[in-house]
Amino acid sequence: MSRTEQHAAFGFLIYYSIYILFTGSFIMPSYYISSIILFSICPDFDAIVFYIKKRGKFKLDTEFQHHFSSVAHYPLLYIPFIILFIVNIFTGSDPLISVIPVIGIYFGHFLFDTIACGDGIMWGKNPFSRKKYARFINIYCNKTDGYHGKYWGARYRKTRVSKIGNIAVIFCVILFLIFQYSNIPMINPVFTSYSPRYSYHNSIMLLLLMLFLGLK
Repeated sequence: MSRTEQHAAFGFLIYYSIYILFTGSFIMPSYYISSIILFSICPDFDAIVFYIKKRGKFKLDTEFQHHFSSVAHYPLLYIPFIILFIVNIFTGSDPLISVIPVIGIYFGHFLFDTIACGDGIMWGKNPFSRKKYARFINIYCNKTDGYHGKYWGARYRKTRVSKIGNIAVIFCVILFLIFQYSNIPMINPVFTSYSPRYSYHNSIMLLLLMLFLGLK
């Protein structure tokens, strides 16, 4: 996998470009940011399940092959989000909301796992058939082949994708700081008591924490 904070950054930047294109606004409400970050990293939540199964003895080694054995990393599992997005387009609902899971999961996560992940992604894997597998796709396999763990991490950090990912994370943090301290008023018509600026701090701290852990 690309490091988790890089998934979040790539997913946000792709969605942010679409947001600017359709709204003409460069300031994005924080609940959009929280949502795109959540969906960009959600396939990696299987690590939490692995952690619980191992009773806290978590090791990113040959045992943790989630791209191979975890349902969460089978792209076809998330097809309902694409269907929901298409339905929303034809029903007149806000596509900027329904497209968030699609952008986060497929473009923020699986796309970059396909480009620079140790074992790639099985795009054609039936998530409901445990015994039938599909071809793994890894575009950058000559640089990041091998199991997850310290060996893969050391190789990944030397790639251009990793360096671009670190820049993307830092750029996102700077953007969030601009959003946080800009004087442009932001109003949430649904939750009037909710201050969207609080969540910028959460996103900033989350990215910085994950970046710190990833560079260790």
